[in-house]
Amino acid sequence: MYLSILNNIFFLILKIVGIILLKLIFRIESVNRDYIPRTGPLIVAANHFSYLDPIVLQTIFPRRISFLMTEIYYEGKLNWLFKLLHCICVRQNGPNTASIRDGLKVLKKNGVLGIFPEGGVSKEGILQAGNPGIGFFVLKSDARVVPAFIMGTHEALPKGAKIPKITKIKINFGLPIDFKNVGIGKNDREKIVQITNKIMKEIKKLSL
Repeated sequence: MYLSILNNIFFLILKIVGIILLKLIFRIESVNRDYIPRTGPLIVAANHFSYLDPIVLQTIFPRRISFLMTEIYYEGKLNWLFKLLHCICVRQNGPNTASIRDGLKVLKKNGVLGIFPEGGVSKEGILQAGNPGIGFFVLKSDARVVPAFIMGTHEALPKGAKIPKITKIKINFGLPIDFKNVGIGKNDREKIVQITNKIMKEIKKLSL
C-alpha cells in the first residue's frame, strides 16, 4: 500500500515537471481533451513519430497510462523507471503471453492502456500501417478507444536525433470509439483487422 502511494506521488511529480517543461519549451497544446472519458477501461491510440510521444501524451492525458513498450528499450538502462511508470514489456520474438495478460489486466481494472499501433517510431514522420495487436486488445476487452494525433514531435526530435529542437507540439484527440458491435457475423481475425483499420483511419483524420 505504502509503495503504491509513493509510486503515485513520484508519478505526480514527474507529470507536474513534464507539464512545466513542455509548456515552456514546446508550447504544448491539446485539442478536444474533454473527449477523454474520466472513468472505465480505455485504450489511447496515437501516431508514433518520435521518442517524445509517450512523454507528451502522458503529460497531457488526464489519466495515468500504462504504455506497451518494446523490450529493446524496456530492458535498457532506464528499466527501473519504466517499471515505476507501469510500462508493459513487449517481446520482439516468441509469444507475448505476459504482455497480453498484463495489458488486459490494466483494462480489467478500469485503467488506461497506451498503444502506438504502428509498432515503432516512423523515421519519415509519416503514418504507417497499424499492427493488429491493438485490434486484439479491443476485441478481448471491449474497451473504448480514444484516437490521438501528435503534431510537432517529429520536428522536435526525429528518430536518430539526440538534441531536441524548440518547436510547437500539439495533440488532437478524437471522440471515443466503441467496438462492441463490430464485425457481426465475422470471425475474430476479420474483426481484429476491421478494428485496427478503423482506429488508423480515425488517427489519420486527426492529422488533417
